[in-house]
Order: sequence, then C-alpha cells, then structure tokens
Amino acid sequence: MARFNFDAAFEALTGHPPFPWQRRLFGELSCGKLPSAVDIPTGLGKTAVMALWLLARAGGAPLPRRLVYVVDRRAVVDQATAFAETLRENLECAELEPIRQGLRLDGRSLPISTLRGRYRDNREWQENPAAPAIVVGTVDMVGSRLLFSGYGVSRRMRPYEAGLMGCDTLVVLDEAHLARPFHRLLQTIEKKRSVFSGPAAGPGLPPLFRMLPLSATLCGEEEPFRLNDEDRENGIVRKRLNAVKALSIEDLESGGKQDDALAEALAERAWRLVQEETEAAGKPPRITIYCNWRTVAEKVEAGLKKRIKEEESEARVILFVGGRRVHEREEAARDLETYGLIAGSDAAPSAPVFLVATSAGEVGVDLDADHMVCDLVAWERMVQRLGRVNRRGVGEARVLVIDQGPPEEKTSGKDGIARHKAARKLLEALPRAETGGYDASPAALSRLREEADAGEIETASTPMPLYPALSRPLVDAWALTSLAEHTGRPEVAPWLRGWVDDEPQTTVAWRHCLPLRFESDGSHAPIEVPKSKIEAFFENVPLQTEELLETETWRVVDWLRKRARKLLRALHKRTEADFSTDGATGFDLLQPIRRDVPVAFLLDHGGKREAELNLDEVHGLPVKELNRRLAGRRVIVDARLGGVENGLLDDSRGEPAPTIEDNWGEAWGEDSPAIRVRPARGDESTEPEAPWHKTFEMSYLVLPEGEVQIQLVVEKRYDVETDEETPSMAPKAQPLNEHQAWAADEAMRIAEEIGLSEGDRAMLAAVARHHDDGKAVPRWQRASNADRKGGPYAKTTGPFNRHVLNGYRHEFGSVLDAQRHGLDGTERSGPRFELALHLIAAHHGNARPVIGVEGCDSLPPTAAAREAHEIATRFARLQRRWGPWGLAWWEALLRAADQRASRRLKEEAARKPMGKREQASSESVTQRDLPTAGAKGTH
Repeated sequence: MARFNFDAAFEALTGHPPFPWQRRLFGELSCGKLPSAVDIPTGLGKTAVMALWLLARAGGAPLPRRLVYVVDRRAVVDQATAFAETLRENLECAELEPIRQGLRLDGRSLPISTLRGRYRDNREWQENPAAPAIVVGTVDMVGSRLLFSGYGVSRRMRPYEAGLMGCDTLVVLDEAHLARPFHRLLQTIEKKRSVFSGPAAGPGLPPLFRMLPLSATLCGEEEPFRLNDEDRENGIVRKRLNAVKALSIEDLESGGKQDDALAEALAERAWRLVQEETEAAGKPPRITIYCNWRTVAEKVEAGLKKRIKEEESEARVILFVGGRRVHEREEAARDLETYGLIAGSDAAPSAPVFLVATSAGEVGVDLDADHMVCDLVAWERMVQRLGRVNRRGVGEARVLVIDQGPPEEKTSGKDGIARHKAARKLLEALPRAETGGYDASPAALSRLREEADAGEIETASTPMPLYPALSRPLVDAWALTSLAEHTGRPEVAPWLRGWVDDEPQTTVAWRHCLPLRFESDGSHAPIEVPKSKIEAFFENVPLQTEELLETETWRVVDWLRKRARKLLRALHKRTEADFSTDGATGFDLLQPIRRDVPVAFLLDHGGKREAELNLDEVHGLPVKELNRRLAGRRVIVDARLGGVENGLLDDSRGEPAPTIEDNWGEAWGEDSPAIRVRPARGDESTEPEAPWHKTFEMSYLVLPEGEVQIQLVVEKRYDVETDEETPSMAPKAQPLNEHQAWAADEAMRIAEEIGLSEGDRAMLAAVARHHDDGKAVPRWQRASNADRKGGPYAKTTGPFNRHVLNGYRHEFGSVLDAQRHGLDGTERSGPRFELALHLIAAHHGNARPVIGVEGCDSLPPTAAAREAHEIATRFARLQRRWGPWGLAWWEALLRAADQRASRRLKEEAARKPMGKREQASSESVTQRDLPTAGAKGTH
C-alpha cells in the first residue's frame, strides 16, 4: 500500500491537475466501490479513469489487477492506448516511485496491450497474471475473447485469454450507450457470479470480474456518477460545458439525385464557411464535414478538391471513412494530429483543413474542429458529432445541419421516418444562442436530456437491437475450445452486438505468397493443395491487423468481379516464357496469375478454410452466391490482383497492391512482424540467420518425380513470442530439469504476488516442476533433434521434426507420469491433485475436453483412449466446480509461468553468447542418433 498526495500524484501521472469529479471518483474507487455508470460530458477527461484505477490500486484498493478499456468498433485512432502509454512513461519519474512500489512493478514497466489498431497485441497483458496491466480493445475483440471465441486467436490460445479476461479484470466500457447489448452482457457476467462460478469459488478465488460503463448520454442506470455543483464551479469545466456551438438547420432542396445534391450542399456550405471564418478570424479554420454514407463522403471530398484546384488554394482535405486498410487508416489518423484536428493539439495549420468523415469519426476519436457541417442523423449520433467541435471551449463554433429529409419508408420503415423527425424536433428544442441559432453546448444538451420526455429521446435514437440471453450452458459450450466443431457452440456476435440489420461485412488482405502448388513441366498445371495444408499455412503466417480492410460484402463482391473481368481480358496475351523462373529471385519466383488457379482464399475468423476462388469462378458465379460465400469471411487475395488505392478498394487500379510482405513491415511502422514468408529455390539453403528460425515450409513448384524446385519458407524470430505455445526451439538447448525448475520458480512468484494459500502455492509450483515430463521420452527428444549428451532437453535449437512425433502430445505423457508418481506436496486424494492433473494436461490449450493420444509409446491404444476419456471427464468436473472462467484462470497461471521461464532462457542467451561447449551440445543430430521410442518419462 502506497501513501501519497492524490492531487500531486494525479498531475504527475497525467500532466494536468484533477477535476473535482475525478477526485471524488478516486475516493470511491479507493474503497473498492464502483458506481453503476460514470455519466460525464464529452471533453472532461473520462479516459483518466485509467489513472484513477492505477492510483487506487497503488493505494491498496480491492480492485481487479487488469483494466480493459473498451471502445466501439468504429474507433480507429487508438488514443486510449496513447493515453495509457503516457501513464506508463510518467510512472518512471522519481516523484511517482511510491506509486510504482504500491503497484509492485519491481523495476518493470506497466504492461499495455492493444487488441485493435496500429498496435498489434504484444501479449504483455498475458505475461504475469499477478501484475497490473492495461488492455485497450474493441467490443468485438474483447467480447470474443471473453466468450472463449477470440477473433483471430487460435483455439488453444482462447482459454488462456478468456481466463485472464473473465477473472481479476475491470472492464471499462466507453460510450456504453452505443454498445448496449455488450453492456448488458458484461452486467450479466458481473452480477450473476453464482451462476457462472462453481462451489469451489470462495470469497477470493477466482478473483472477481467487474465492469464500469462510461457514457455522456447513458440513460436508465441507477444512481450514475455525475457532475455536481463543485464541478460546475471549476473554471475549466465551466468553460467546456458552455463552449459556444451555434447550431443552425437548413433544409435540402434537391431537384436531382439525392446523394449528389446532399454532397454538393455539404461541400458548398463548408467551402463558404471557410471563406467567411478566414476573413473574420484572420486564420485558417478546421472544418469537419460529417456524412452518413461513405458514397456521399467521397463525393464531398471530390467536390472540395475540385474547388481547391479551381481556386488554387492550399487547403487540405482528409477523408476519414471505414472500409480502408488499417495501415492507410493509421496514416490518415496521423494527418489528423499533424493538422491540429485532435483535441489538445498545438498544431496550427497554415491553410484551411477539411475533414470529411463518416461514422468512423464519431466514436473513439478525440476530434476537435473549429466548425462543423453535417447531415441529420439519429439523436445519439448527433450528440457524438457535436462533442467533436470546439471541445475545449476556445472560440465560437458554427454548426450547420443540412436536413436531407426523412429516409424512404421502404428502406427504413415508419420508425426511421419517426426517428428523423424526432431528432430534428430535439435540435429545435435547444435554447437560442446569443450569437444566433441554437445553443448546442454540452450544458444545453445536458439540460435538454433532463427536461425532455424520455419517450422523445428514445424515438429520436437508434433502437437497441434485440439480443440473446447469456446462460451457463452456452458459456460451457464455448469453453470446449479443443473441439474443432460443436453443434451447441453458436457464433458469439449476437451476444456482443445483438441481432443487427447491419450489412454483412468482409475483410480483405493482399498477399504475394499463397498456399499454391504447380507442376514444374511445360504445362505448369496446378496441383490441388489439401485443406489441412492451407489452414496450416495461414496458421503459420497469420494475418496482421495493419494489412486488413473491412467493408461491406456487396462492395467487395462488386470490386472483385470487376478486377477479375479486367484480368481475364488480359490473360490471352500470355506466352510460355511468362511461366519460366530461370534467373528469377524474390516474388518473381512465383507463377503468374491464371484463370484456373485460386486468386482468393476464404477463411472464417478462426482461420478455418472455407473455399478458394479462381478468376473464372469470381467472374462466373452469380452475385448472390458470391455475397453468400464472402459474407463474414476473411478473403486473402493475390497481391497482383491490385485494386487498392490509398487503402481503399479501387477497381481501376491494376498495379500490384503494396503488402506487408514488402520488407516485412519495415515500411509499415516500428512494430514489424515477427513472422515472414518467402519463396526459395529447392536447391538453396533455407536456414536463416539468427534470430530467425524456420518453422514451416511447403512445396510450391514440383517436378513430376517429386523434386521440389521452389518452396515457400516460413520463419519466426526467437526473441519474440508469436504463438500461444511455449516454443520448443530456442537460441540454445536447455535441459528439461532446468526449464521445469525455472517454471516452478515463476509459478511460485506469481502465486505469492496473487496471494494464494500455502497449499495452492505448493500445488502450482509442483505442477510447473513436472508439466513437461512427457518431453523426456525418446520420441520427443528425437523429434526436437536433441543431443544425446546431457539430456533430456526441454528446449533445443531444432529444427523440429514434427512428423516424428506421430501426433504425440507431451502434456498427455506428463499427466500419465504424474498419475504414476504423484506430485510432491500435493495429496493424491485431495481436490488439488485433480486440479493439478488438469493443469498439466491443459498447459498448451488442449484437454478442453479432448487431447490427442497418438504416438504414445507407453500405453496400448485402448488404454490411452481410457486415459483421454478420464481427462475429458475431469475437465467437466472441474468446470462445474470452478466455473468456466475460474478454471481457465487457473490454467493461465501455469501457462504464464511456463512462458516466463522460456523468455528467461531467451533473455539469458541474448546477454551471454554460447560458448564452444554449449554450442556443441546444442547442435542438431540425425534421427538415427537417438534410441527408439518406448522409454517412459521420468522425474
């Protein structure tokens, strides 16, 4: 527990003194009390809840160790991560040393991870379950992990992440009113602890899951935390609450196509506003133009650029829409800061700046423009937009709302028409501003919400979608993560967002290296690649966040068909020489696109292969069928298909798309991938230099007699964790007993920091000390190319010959060994022993409930099957006893200890190069140098 002055610590941590409401909320958090909601207007520092949590934890408050900050899926500028990183950086100052001691960081930096945005998940939040950590993510990324179905996460990793999400975690849901189904889901998990935990769960175990919604417009919550009179007397709060935002409404008079008329009106009014304000203020203004539809936004951008060209102006236009590849979206996000469109920015552009945005700029982005022009949308979205102009109360903002008229009844129904009319009525109910128009300040909006009829606000707002109830049987089914298929395990999307009428979405990524295979003869005929090989390829070279583009499925289908049509017209010009790879290097080793070879691979969110499409299929299949196939899928297309410009789909662009494979991320930011794939000739050495090691390869160009001429080689870095399993390959070999001793030390350290009882600490350490005993068998040693001297080994320099294992799982062997010999310090007859056996079986994400028994040399198949059945029933018993999240949390403790021990080896190898003796002992040996399988594992 740390003693400190709150005001001084808060200012040192955040860079500014606390508002009165922050001081009051800290007092509640310090007692472990969470309000039902924090209802604070936009622009008054809700994100600082992170700092309040940190300080309260440092002071000994009984709050969860992990804070998960959730933003809506439209948030593309991860300013929450930037704020968290500021906290971590400021924690290093000497003034905050008591806070660091209170957090028990012990010389370590505060772990911060992001599950969406320009930062890929660095897995810091998983390294030590006992340490405080901040995770920032979207509704989908956090929610899917919480429900054992992590999007983009392998099945074996899902229970690890679910256990850490569902226990000892405080989920802070920003803009909760925009994610109401997810809000209800979190409430259900928090309030029905008795349903989702079991009889073994006591007052302290498993640690609690808690949630805190943040919203400036949340209704219906019991006693939310709000501003009081003391807050309103604060000078900065008063200035921001009463920020001048003079709103006027203009009806659109269209004589032609509605979209064209609206786009022209928005562009013309914004251009006129710039001219008027530049003359009045003497400096170039920043104007945000909000459009409900992307097609309108693109036309507004074109209209403004046309005016800039005609007037020879130096004005800048930034298009900020969805449906753009993350890499280019982040470049656009950096433009926002460069041109002073982020709140608190000191940038002063020398020319006018227009930001043309769709809903992507309404939520999660701390925008701050001088003035705004927009169309009329639902009430809660109008409030979001108004919160992104003159946020700091500097100057006098003008807001022009162009009412394009109610939507057509056939597209939105009578409710849509009523919603449009009600939203306009609420705007007209605002008080008149002294500068003309309506007063749209935060204070005026707050008073309107208090005074208006709740039914009117509900009518003017987007209705909450229907959503299914969460039940224990459902969570139990999702927790069966080692089952590839299960009929009782539905997709989790409706529990996160409800049953919505949003158009189906498809995610697109471009790659040069794809899992294809060809005959190396005159025909260069394609060879069918098995489904398992395709899935293995993409599992080894997973998609990275920055290369993804998500947009409406119909848009992807239309784009794909147009690109296919253009390519098919060009293919008849190809000659035999085009197929030759003589003298070629790099991507030129790859075969050219042809009509009967897949140009698009369709995967689901879990990486399961759905189908492939060649050019003939893309062009020939009915549009309806293509929409069905692509909806909700990830589509990896051949980079030579092109069709991308500035991160947006553009069917007119024929040049190959820039991909993450170009220098493998060096041009894509500082966080370059720890995985790479490249084509290589079969006769050249494919062993990379340290810290890279080869983990996967597949034949690409094959002679009729089977000789491989070209192969695709996948490499990973030793020094970066890339998957959920503790790697068996390492910079140097490590004896099994040493690795397990290190893992036991780490397990004891984690258990002590969490505060487990003496018996639980002893059990967890014993499990860690014997979790890898199954690696001692000759089959595993031979597969890992271990040296016969000094063994058995837990880690080797490889390469790892997986086929030698014949499916053998060392965790299964470790369980058998523990059952034969027991675990020191843990009684066989006690409940801890049963938990210990499960933790050993599940420490690589299996045994939930099934585990493979192939390749086990110490038991006949029937006996091994009986043992696997007992492992499955043991999982079921323990899940009833601890609850789905509680059992996964126990598993996470061991898995974290195991991975920390593996990282320790890498860190030591990096600090101390191997000597000649160590190097000799870690050299690879041939398979025949080791004895045949059959010996049992030993302690």
